[in-house]
Amino acid sequence: MVDLLLAAFRRAGYEVALSQGMRPKPVISLALARGVGIASEDEHCTIELVGEGHDPAVLLDRLAATCPRGVVPLEARPAGPKAVAVGAAYRIELEAPDDIVARAVDAYRASAELPIERRSPKQRRTVDVKRFAPEPRLEGGAILVDIAILEDGSAKPEEVARALAACAGTDLPVQAITRLSVAMAPKPARIATTETA
Repeated sequence: MVDLLLAAFRRAGYEVALSQGMRPKPVISLALARGVGIASEDEHCTIELVGEGHDPAVLLDRLAATCPRGVVPLEARPAGPKAVAVGAAYRIELEAPDDIVARAVDAYRASAELPIERRSPKQRRTVDVKRFAPEPRLEGGAILVDIAILEDGSAKPEEVARALAACAGTDLPVQAITRLSVAMAPKPARIATTETA
């Protein structure tokens, strides 16, 4: 997504600022990375452009003309106070009969906790998916779920699907996952602390 946006900005005639240091990189960031294969209807990007006085409306028009099909810029505005992602809403579509999915959602919501093992090449740890995504709901044959991003972590939508399968007691293959929105909030200021002896 970053490469796609950088190319679109270049084609639109904008120069992206570079970071300082030995290996300068374009100053661009996405609010929330997506897993491979997860579609998105909401991305938040912060980018630093060279020069001043870029008209957001003109930028939006020029960017829309250079983005590939399926990528539609919706809004452009000057950067304000720093913000961070605090949650995201997802639609999860499962390949299973509606009654089984409905029972899985009911069992999920009734559970006090839903530990799921997260594996990576370097470690294994257990994530309580219920803590981050407490209330999935069934709507139009798909599961809608809000996943919180807390200071100590979050859950992945694939882990919510695994927890639902555990609640169903059967395999629930994932057909598609789409991120519907990203919730942003002002970045909290760091409080300097001092210790005295």
